[in-house]
Amino acid sequence: MMNAEYDFLKQPIPLLWRGARRAGWQGNTHAVQITPHKAKPQCGAREEWDMMRHMLALVVLCVWVTCVHAQNIYVSSSATDDSGAGTSWETAKKTLAAGLAQPGGTVFVKAGAYSTDAELVIPQGKTVMGGYDPTSTGTDTSQRRLPGANLHWADTNWCTIVTGTGGHRIATVNGALDGCVIRHGSTSTYGGGVLIDGTNAVVRYCVLKECDAYNEDPDGTPAEGGGAYVRNGGTLLNCVVTECRGDKGAGAAGGNGSLISNTITRNRPTDCGVVADYDGNLYHTVVLGDQCWMRENLRTTRFADGTLIPEGTVCSSTDPYRYRGYVSENDHQADPSIFVRCGYLYNWAAVMHGAASSNANPSGVQGICPNGWHVPSSAEWDQLVNYVQSVPRYWCNGNNNNYGKALAAKTLWNDNNTTCNVGSQPSANNASLFGIYAVGYFNTSNYYSDWKAQAVFWTSSLYGSSAYYRYMFNYHNYLHSSYIDQQYGFSVRCVKD
Repeated sequence: MMNAEYDFLKQPIPLLWRGARRAGWQGNTHAVQITPHKAKPQCGAREEWDMMRHMLALVVLCVWVTCVHAQNIYVSSSATDDSGAGTSWETAKKTLAAGLAQPGGTVFVKAGAYSTDAELVIPQGKTVMGGYDPTSTGTDTSQRRLPGANLHWADTNWCTIVTGTGGHRIATVNGALDGCVIRHGSTSTYGGGVLIDGTNAVVRYCVLKECDAYNEDPDGTPAEGGGAYVRNGGTLLNCVVTECRGDKGAGAAGGNGSLISNTITRNRPTDCGVVADYDGNLYHTVVLGDQCWMRENLRTTRFADGTLIPEGTVCSSTDPYRYRGYVSENDHQADPSIFVRCGYLYNWAAVMHGAASSNANPSGVQGICPNGWHVPSSAEWDQLVNYVQSVPRYWCNGNNNNYGKALAAKTLWNDNNTTCNVGSQPSANNASLFGIYAVGYFNTSNYYSDWKAQAVFWTSSLYGSSAYYRYMFNYHNYLHSSYIDQQYGFSVRCVKD
């Protein structure tokens, strides 16, 4: 017979917490204390007592784990920072990233503006619930507003608005996302706004707006699902997907997932197909607003009727010429992609091919462009600029005048240290896919100038005897307009009729 009592059963529960922490658990220690029965075990009952002791420890640990993981987390944009515990509205975290980093099953989020410079991950078993009134004191649904039917999509007093700032997908959802407005997400693979991945993954009662899924390499694998992509049993439920773009599935797409009772409207493909010139050169395209533009500069040697455009070595305001610019034949042979990106430079006589000038929209001037396409007027360039200025994801630092980087390509620009200029951090350029390269121009001294420093494009419009053009230097933050003598050699982009 044993003479000693089982001391384990006499210890207060906090000792169990310390043991659990040594095993790697974290959590609160204010648990109910159990007062054990002090009777001694009888002879031959040792095995039963051992089993009871271990079962009790397991039960206590399971209760503790359940309590910790059922803990709710609170996030409010009005919080000072992320230093609060996040266990009540009074101690709320300020950012979603901080809220998601806490243990707990549900993250309650007040209406407000939230930005993220990196992709969020909502793990399986965790739910993010947005839309709580800024004056909420609880978490019942009476204090919560859903964005879908109310169209308050920009109202931070009504909606939880999550905006991407780093050119990334907003969230991968393996758990649940509920009642948020998701804006300005971007990906080169699947789901510009959200990737909904897993049997228990669901995004519901959300608005997905102005998100993109595109591959900058037009010959690469198309990106899918501008607003959302569902896979592996995921579900998009009762959401609005609008003003998104995608190489495939501009609004929402999926593989082995469900799209249920969603409103998917006003989304656009990223392109309008591929166009060929008379020489058989192929040009990729990009849809921006109501226009479809070539993504590359024109590089044809012939007009659409087959007439040859001579390669020139001198300027002329009357005879049509094309100029190779800085891309020499040796450069072309060494890396043909350079010429594909840069194209030829043309004087205005070549651009117009005998047509009268026009500032109409559309210009109605086929000029040097392939059949079904035309030379843009100054008014059509204005339309492009107005569209880019109307879309916040194309702005730098929240200023709609800083749209140049969204139009500029990531390469072939000289460096510049001023934030938001196209030569500053060019890896962040080309959000619009328009892809302007700084090809330079052929000047009236009969030589090439401003390689990697300036891009210049002709229009079909005149000011007196001078022609309007658009240009941008590496130290500019937007596209400029001016007019000049017709004999210069500039680049050309065509617009679909």
